[in-house]
Amino acid sequence: MIDPPYEQPDDFARLADGIVVAHRKWSTGIYMLWYPIKSRDGPDHLAAALRRADIDKVLRAELKVAAPLEGGGLAGCGVVVINPPWKLAAELEILLPALADILGRDAGGVYVLDQLDRPAPRDRVKPQS
Repeated sequence: MIDPPYEQPDDFARLADGIVVAHRKWSTGIYMLWYPIKSRDGPDHLAAALRRADIDKVLRAELKVAAPLEGGGLAGCGVVVINPPWKLAAELEILLPALADILGRDAGGVYVLDQLDRPAPRDRVKPQS
């Protein structure tokens, strides 16, 4: 489980670099990276870096409960799981839509569930209303 403090502007880049190094040393390990969603910059950088790293079996799940707040307040969070347990994606396909509906404020409940080891067009994203 990796959960940096996310206080430095380069924390997402360092996280991506670190997980690539760790995966090279132990490619069969299960890695879980948690991150806050205050804006799209950091999470999108992390996803792009992991796509470029050519790592197999990379699952991303995000849950936003509100639109991004001015000043960078927490709007949601996400996890990336490398080598996820067998049924995790199937369970998240059931849980994430329900959580987005229950926890979403002002129609801000949105989730993302996708495989970062596949091309981006295959992403499953709840449409924003």
